[in-house]
Amino acid sequence: MEHDSSRSGYHEPEPGESGLQEIEDWGDDMPKTFSVNLIWAQAEDMDGRDGAIGYKGGMPWHLKEDLRHFRDLTISHPVIMGRRTWESLDAKHRPLRNRDNIVVSRNPQFSAPGATVVDSFDDALDLARQEAIPDDGIERSEIWVIGGAQLFKEALPAANKAYVTLIRARVEADAYAPDMAALVDSELWRIADKSPWLVPEDAEDGISAYRYVTFEKTV
Repeated sequence: MEHDSSRSGYHEPEPGESGLQEIEDWGDDMPKTFSVNLIWAQAEDMDGRDGAIGYKGGMPWHLKEDLRHFRDLTISHPVIMGRRTWESLDAKHRPLRNRDNIVVSRNPQFSAPGATVVDSFDDALDLARQEAIPDDGIERSEIWVIGGAQLFKEALPAANKAYVTLIRARVEADAYAPDMAALVDSELWRIADKSPWLVPEDAEDGISAYRYVTFEKTV
């Protein structure tokens, strides 16, 4: 259920399940097709475990190229995030501009000024795919899940694609992304596209190279 909104009447949630296939039940105010995309950057932890995405509620590196990549992909779309991800954003970038910010929190008292707070991922999906009244210029054919680890886990069954930045670095970590390599090995997902390894303009946080990989669900 929605329990906090700064957008005053922009959305009028309707009851129903968050199913990607039940398009006949969505209603005229919802896009007929949409893609749920996951997006994150990952490195190795200090023990060499892959998939490290966070440490103590923050991102354990700064990579300008990846931040631009994230902005370019998510701009003008709904973004869904957990409470900790919202809190990890720099206050001057919160809410993320030109995006419909939706925060999932089980705390009914939690407030996220500039975003809408809901208490489940299903409710977040229902809200993200409904057109705003009046039109807010947000394109709802793509919905982006931006973290954190628990929300990625919850969103994985509903996701169509995952946009992952692989970073060559070892970092302190206590949060990890889904194991996409294992999902590819099991043929549940496949690699749809990947860039060559790139060298950052300004090497920071021990980053020697990075690449963009797009994963796509096969079933």
